[in-house]
Amino acid sequence: MGIPLRNLALMLAWVLFTSARVPACTIFVLTDTNHALFCNNEDWSDPQTRIWFLPAGEGCFGAVYVGFENGYAQGGLNTEGLAFDWVSGYTEKWALDRNLPEVRYNSGQRMLETCTMVDQAVAFFRSHFESGFWRAKILVADRSGASVIIGARDGKLVVERDDQCRGFGAGQQPLDVALAKHPKVTVAEGFEILRDCRSSGEYATKYSNIFDLKSGDIFLYPVPADDDEVKLNLAAELKKGSHYYEMPKIQEQLALAPLPLPLTMERIPVDKYKPMADKEPEVTAHLRAMIRDAGAGTAHPEDFTAEYWKELSPKQKEIQDSVKRLGDLTAVALVDRSDDHGQRVYRYRLEFANAIVLQRFVLNAQNQMVTNGTEAVEMKQHALMPPAQDIKPYVGIGIMLREDKSYIIIQEIIPGSPAAGEKDIHADDRIVSIAQGDGPAVDAKDMKSAKVIELIRGQAGTTVRLKIASPGEDDAHARAVSIVRAELKMPLH
Repeated sequence: MGIPLRNLALMLAWVLFTSARVPACTIFVLTDTNHALFCNNEDWSDPQTRIWFLPAGEGCFGAVYVGFENGYAQGGLNTEGLAFDWVSGYTEKWALDRNLPEVRYNSGQRMLETCTMVDQAVAFFRSHFESGFWRAKILVADRSGASVIIGARDGKLVVERDDQCRGFGAGQQPLDVALAKHPKVTVAEGFEILRDCRSSGEYATKYSNIFDLKSGDIFLYPVPADDDEVKLNLAAELKKGSHYYEMPKIQEQLALAPLPLPLTMERIPVDKYKPMADKEPEVTAHLRAMIRDAGAGTAHPEDFTAEYWKELSPKQKEIQDSVKRLGDLTAVALVDRSDDHGQRVYRYRLEFANAIVLQRFVLNAQNQMVTNGTEAVEMKQHALMPPAQDIKPYVGIGIMLREDKSYIIIQEIIPGSPAAGEKDIHADDRIVSIAQGDGPAVDAKDMKSAKVIELIRGQAGTTVRLKIASPGEDDAHARAVSIVRAELKMPLH
């Protein structure tokens, strides 16, 4: 059974992604009496960046979304001047509230479809369960300049409302410096701040965008290294109907006919097709049995063509693990049926305990599977929650990090943390080496941020020794600091 191969394995990888404990992305609002600009740096490893447009539908406002090839919106702006984006990299106590309906697919998109101002956005998140608050915070702003940062703390939803310029994320220190200078509320100023807040390394900034919440103008910087600006307008783009652009190719694609949306960029992809009369129930029963066999690890070679079995057979454990992750199969609905060169093509909406999957199967005349592919996956929110034992308190010394060429730099020091009590540690210091207790030091030059985080983290009450150097100071003159790890209260922003 090929459900988890290719498409499904990739989809589950990003849907079930657990963020590292380093804030990724920088988002902020610049606002005054006459202006409201929403600014974002998107930091991630995927270069396949996208921007797409969905016109208004029944009960839904029109909107633009930004993100990646998988079609899961990272941020967006609707026609009412409401915008959102997320910063990941936190770990907070957050539990499933079974008294609330679970958000379907993407809470940011569902919120933009029905809300016009930040107070409505807050009401939306208070009345729907979103699993992501255990590892991320969302910034929402409206055309009045009001904004809210929404996150979790000790199992409760925390809302910080303001009407001033503010923001948070990976570029916290340069952002704080810029905002302290009371910047002009202009696109040029917003872009300068975004440029100063860019991330580098494995999770470098992949694109930047500025939404003018009053005019609906969109300023896109699709390739940060080039600093080229592309200006779009939400209303003008929506008149073209549903479409998308590949950010790296947007300059050339703007001169061509709009690209039709792939299924993954539709509002709720798994609902694209509606159930139809099933005139071949024996086929449906056969496919249901194959799915059950896949989850049990007992797929039968005779159910597949020889060519397809040769491809699938080495991956049975991977297939079994992915199907198990979906949970029990609870419903199967035929949504499309066609013939293609003597082969029968079926599309089903498969509902599992933990997900809804839109799956395409191709069978030959002998009822053997020729191929199949996952076209869309919607994980249910309860399935995206980690087991309670996995949500552990954040233990460390209280520093936020960023990559800069060959070094890991201290981006920010968390107030009230062990590091904040050390007079010899400062923002912008670089980490030269790391040692555990009385153990040997490990050179941190050219070390990935994930490895540095792993070495700095540890059990509360244990000691980590760092050698750090100030900007412009030679490594040979790095100073040694010993810090005792402790459980930390991470700031909401």
